[in-house]
Amino acid sequence: MKKFLITALALVAGVSMAMAGMGISWGDGGGWMVEFGGDINSGPGVADNNAVLWQLIYAGEDNAANDIDLAGKNYLSGDDELLADRNIPAGGGSAADGTSWDGWLMQQSGNTLYEDLSFDGKGSYVYQRIFQGTPAAGSYYYETDLFAFNSGYAGGGQASDLFYYDPNTSGLAVDKQIPGEPPEPPQIPEPATMSLLGLGALAMVLRRKLSK
Repeated sequence: MKKFLITALALVAGVSMAMAGMGISWGDGGGWMVEFGGDINSGPGVADNNAVLWQLIYAGEDNAANDIDLAGKNYLSGDDELLADRNIPAGGGSAADGTSWDGWLMQQSGNTLYEDLSFDGKGSYVYQRIFQGTPAAGSYYYETDLFAFNSGYAGGGQASDLFYYDPNTSGLAVDKQIPGEPPEPPQIPEPATMSLLGLGALAMVLRRKLSK
């Protein structure tokens, strides 16, 4: 009897482990994304003039979107974990996962399903971050609210969760800023300053020649 109970418990545990998974349709929901500070009803698109890093992130067991760490792996901190990302070139184009997007991050082709049937985390939230250009101190990014997903997803035709960004309808936080001061741009002397410096150098050369 004892062996039977142990075997039954092991089978239940095995079924539970097999049922642990996530399946998320990770896309745009038909909305478009404009660059930081742009008019939400026009543009230009967030990827029109800059490459875009688009991340799908597991919020960890603390169920929180932790701060950005520029020195951390995938710019994450705490127990947050990168599930998938897309690097989209300036002007739009194809990402490594086979999807294709235009400058407003509206989907052009490809399958947006992110599937992990071996997921066994204890938390149940994910979120998205979208960086315009390379993340740096003082730069801006988009971040979604936390999204509760079904951790019992088993694939095989089961409906996936729909997790879209849509600036028009979702709780998308725009213009969040990475802490820190942006690097100072290199100082290029104005033409007038360069002319004065040139005249000063010429005067010194002439003076040296006359003094010989």
